[in-house]
Amino acid sequence: MFKVNQIHFKFFLIGFFILFTQFSMGQILKGKILDEKTQEPLVGATIILKNNTKTYSSSSGFDGSYLIRDIMPGKYTLTAQFIGFQPLSKDLEISSGQNIQFSNFNLKELEKTLKEVTVTSKRNRENDQYARRTERLAENVVNLVSARAIELSPDITVGNVLQRVSGVSVERTNSGDGQYAIIRGMDKRYSYTSVNGVNLPSPDDKNRAIPLDMFPAEMIERLEVVKALTPKMEGDAIAGAMNLVMKDAPDHLTINANLSGGISSFFINHPFSGFSNAGINFKSPLDIYGNVLAQANQFQTSQLVFNNVKAPINTIGGISIGNSIFKNKLGFLLGASYSRQYRGGSTLYYEPNGQPGPDPAPNTPIFLYVHNRVYYDLQARTGIHAKLDYNSNPDHTTSLYGLWLQLDDNLHRHDVITGLGGVGEIDNEDRVQFTRKNLINVTWSGHDKIVNKLTADWSLAYAVATSRLPDWVDFKVYRPSGTSTDYVSSLPHIWTHSQDKDKDAYLNFTYSPRNNLEFILGGMYRHKDRSNTYNDWTLGVLLPGQTTQVFTNVQSVKYSFNSVNQQSADTTNALNYTAAEDVEAGFIQGKYTIGKLQILAGARIEFTKQNYSSQLPPTQAGKYATFTYYDVLPSVNLKYILSPKQNLRLSYFAGISRPNLFELIPGTYGGDFYTESGNYNLKHTTSDNLDFRFEDFFNSTDHLFIGAFYKNIVNPIEYAFINISSSNYYYEPSNPSSAATNYGLELVGEKFIRNWGLSGNYSYTHSAVTTSKAVYGRDQYGQIATTYQNETRPLQGQSAHIGNLSLLYKNTLKGFEAQLSVVYTGKRLSVISPFLGLDFYQRATTQLDFSFEKRFGTHFTLFAKATNLLDNPIYQDVLHSNNLLGDQGQILSDKILVQKNTFNQTYQIGLRYKL
Repeated sequence: MFKVNQIHFKFFLIGFFILFTQFSMGQILKGKILDEKTQEPLVGATIILKNNTKTYSSSSGFDGSYLIRDIMPGKYTLTAQFIGFQPLSKDLEISSGQNIQFSNFNLKELEKTLKEVTVTSKRNRENDQYARRTERLAENVVNLVSARAIELSPDITVGNVLQRVSGVSVERTNSGDGQYAIIRGMDKRYSYTSVNGVNLPSPDDKNRAIPLDMFPAEMIERLEVVKALTPKMEGDAIAGAMNLVMKDAPDHLTINANLSGGISSFFINHPFSGFSNAGINFKSPLDIYGNVLAQANQFQTSQLVFNNVKAPINTIGGISIGNSIFKNKLGFLLGASYSRQYRGGSTLYYEPNGQPGPDPAPNTPIFLYVHNRVYYDLQARTGIHAKLDYNSNPDHTTSLYGLWLQLDDNLHRHDVITGLGGVGEIDNEDRVQFTRKNLINVTWSGHDKIVNKLTADWSLAYAVATSRLPDWVDFKVYRPSGTSTDYVSSLPHIWTHSQDKDKDAYLNFTYSPRNNLEFILGGMYRHKDRSNTYNDWTLGVLLPGQTTQVFTNVQSVKYSFNSVNQQSADTTNALNYTAAEDVEAGFIQGKYTIGKLQILAGARIEFTKQNYSSQLPPTQAGKYATFTYYDVLPSVNLKYILSPKQNLRLSYFAGISRPNLFELIPGTYGGDFYTESGNYNLKHTTSDNLDFRFEDFFNSTDHLFIGAFYKNIVNPIEYAFINISSSNYYYEPSNPSSAATNYGLELVGEKFIRNWGLSGNYSYTHSAVTTSKAVYGRDQYGQIATTYQNETRPLQGQSAHIGNLSLLYKNTLKGFEAQLSVVYTGKRLSVISPFLGLDFYQRATTQLDFSFEKRFGTHFTLFAKATNLLDNPIYQDVLHSNNLLGDQGQILSDKILVQKNTFNQTYQIGLRYKL
């Protein structure tokens, strides 16, 4: 019970009375505006109610309904009108004896016949209605995100957009941005990314996944997440495939432009500590001078001079122009996007020992140091794309598409390292990395009618992805325990450069003898060239006559090589390699419709040849190798049309996952905690996949999907602990002896009531794989011994529960839309330990975002985006009894905190122009 102030209560009564009288003074008119032919709601139709003295107006919401309040009694004319439809009017009398009256409209499309004139237009493929229609008509299980949904969302990169899709979570960077997609709880290795149906190479030096934070979201027409493959699709996608359909050339003059500014709240309290990359040399001394002894004066330290900026402004801008000319035979689109964003975060990290202790129990976690890290990340993202469509006649069309992306990442990480409990030496380390990633794709494609009922479509594509990380340095000073003097440590300089180049050719023939029967015969060829170089040197600080060097400032530090051996780059490192991959594929696919049942079935054959040449010593086994294998990949997609708005789908497909080329090279290299190695005995992964989905498209916006899936995965690739000898072990990719399973449920839905909508999805995923884990303990005689046990665990990255929920408001009459979104990602396995019971698990996380836009006039729109409003940290734990209670962040007795990441909020506001 609580007391209510009498004055406040009186104001409440007065306010309630005024509100009640406002709604009860006049009458209410409501109804729906529908397409007479399809009975689909007409969103944004105008409704005018008028007589000689009064005029009322409204617009239809996303369910086609309209509402007019406070109508005075009388006789009126009610008119409904919508672009492309015939206006309809009716006389109506609003009586005082009936508070609510109803009046519905069924509008007819305009039909005009013009002699000797053919008018063609492209359907708006960027709105939600087109995305839902495409999902309904699709031959397989697919989820789509439209350009309009992306535009309204709080996201500015494709990596962040993907977290809104059913069954998809994302791996995040140290600044909180989504970078890689995890589809149905499966690691990024089990999916691929394509642009307009053409697979892309990766700039990463170790895997073939595409960093999706490179793609500006504004360049996308729609995002397709395919979960059941057809024979026409490439088979290297056990989890699924992501296809980015880029914006197309329009059939009329179109100009889009946007400019926005914003801020990360992290830098309100933490000034941004950045560096200049102007003097960084992209070429190492080995590249410039050849294989001669490097000199200390060839290495610079200017990037270690940091500049502090408080509350720096993020800027994003883009423009595109398109049209159709020469009597609509040539369409073009040219677009560019640029963003400069200051991102940051703080991390509390407990550094584990590479090997646990044997006491007081086997595999007792040992932690060495506590790291307090602050990330200062300046990202400059540039994108340019162009499209040319030439339609000489309806039987022959061709197009040319080009894409150029660049992501410059200037990362400064400041790390304060102390012993547990704040005892021991204190280290301050500044990591400086400038990374430039590029992705280029050029695709020439065409569609030709050969003879009646026989057509051909073809594509030739060239793509190259590069990543350069020149002169990466980790500058460290240390303060011994019990002193107040800082000393300088040796300084490593690292250059690494990765390149992945693809040349592709696709050719398909389609024969349609009848309206309900279609056959497709086709194939593809891809040649991939991949290379990576890695050179490093370490400069010492022990000058003649010195045992240490006291630190005062960066400019005063003097470096030299302490030995001749340090002056030569290690060219035998496993990260120096060249590799190639050839994929040849052919398929046959048939589609037959009988009554309400559509059957799409066929098979695909893929032949793979992989080879590599490393810089390993000639005496080492696996210095170079070649692998060949082929796979027969059948698939069946059944779609039963229960009604024009309801589908029942059942799919089976066989898929594969090829090893990353670097994983095959058996050379060893130093990982974060373990000595890591490749494995030239690694086998590629195969999988049998089942999908079921019920779909109900109530109208052009409202829908409900209920689905389930099951995967049996043979030879999954998992990192495991390999015992080489009694004192030597490697952490390397391997194939567990048993198959893995992955199954789950997915729910997707959206419902609008006038201007208000609720959109959401939920997925449950369960996976299991059994691998060998090490147990470091003591034997029956008390001697230290390592044994091995099988452990069944989830797949890396799998969350049992993932959910999205968005509250939507869309008022087309006032030009205002808003979205409040929450993303929930359940607990998931994030880092696999080679030791039993010591895997890292990320705790469940919740992220709340908000965005809105307001249209002014015909062409201008004000918009704003805000992310991570709850500022929830991301935690990683070892699920083991906590022997560090009382240390920083260690407050839970049943788990040991390993890492805590905090990012704060980001805000963006801008203006958009559309013609």
